Amino acid sequence: MKEKVSPFLKRLSENPAIRQQYYISGFESADVIYNDPLMEEKHEVVKGLVHKYPNRALIKVSYLCAAHCRFCTRIRQIGNPEGTLSDIDLENILLYLQQNPQIDDVILSGGDPFYTPDITYKLLEKLQFISTVKTIRIGTRMPFQSPDSFHTKNISSLLNLINDIGKRIPLYILVHINHPDELNKETESVIKLLKEQKVTVLSQTVFLRNINDNFETLYLLFKKLYHLGVIPYYLYHCDHVKGLERFTGDINKEKEIAIRLRAELSGIACPLFVEDLEDGYGKMPVY
Repeated sequence: MKEKVSPFLKRLSENPAIRQQYYISGFESADVIYNDPLMEEKHEVVKGLVHKYPNRALIKVSYLCAAHCRFCTRIRQIGNPEGTLSDIDLENILLYLQQNPQIDDVILSGGDPFYTPDITYKLLEKLQFISTVKTIRIGTRMPFQSPDSFHTKNISSLLNLINDIGKRIPLYILVHINHPDELNKETESVIKLLKEQKVTVLSQTVFLRNINDNFETLYLLFKKLYHLGVIPYYLYHCDHVKGLERFTGDINKEKEIAIRLRAELSGIACPLFVEDLEDGYGKMPVY
């Protein structure tokens, strides 16, 4: 995956927590063959639609993002324009959902759905009228990679649609943030903008070795998110992607941190510590 850093993140590049997440280091090898740790390709039923669990499905709107996270689970795909969904691809996805009414929960991911707002708009415009789809989730890192983008015409139109849909069915926006240094005036303003929509805003965080794998960092992050009205949802053990082992920490150390977070944070401010298992069991709590 080629290095891609947004202009906003370049302004923050002196910050170690930002630099380590986005800039290529000397540990990366051009020869590594990245694996698919979550077996998404095995369960891709039509282009862009992963149906791994009976009642829910994942839609990868594209493989494009405003910036490339060096620890990305989908590092084998991110940045590849071939993942961008065409109108025919969208129709195939919608048809599959209509033919499989047991799917009541749909997650939009990628890539980043907010990086391709026109495609996401087309998808949501029709997805909202599939009566068997009862909830919609949208995962994004855009608020922390390119906050200025949320003031563009296309994303504003997408937010208007999201707000309208959210009046009728539960709609969740899950923001991916790993360090409190990602919160500043610009990014917090986007969170406030999202909070103005008819959605529930939750957060997802990944344990990253030598970046955020200490109690004080995560305590501050989750407390700040809680005070902004964001519900910390998942705290992940980093997925086992070949070639990216430097980001994967000691799970026993992470357990100790998670236990202390549970003891010292308000219940609603403390995410669930999980590991996404490779054998298809999904996100399992780490005890």
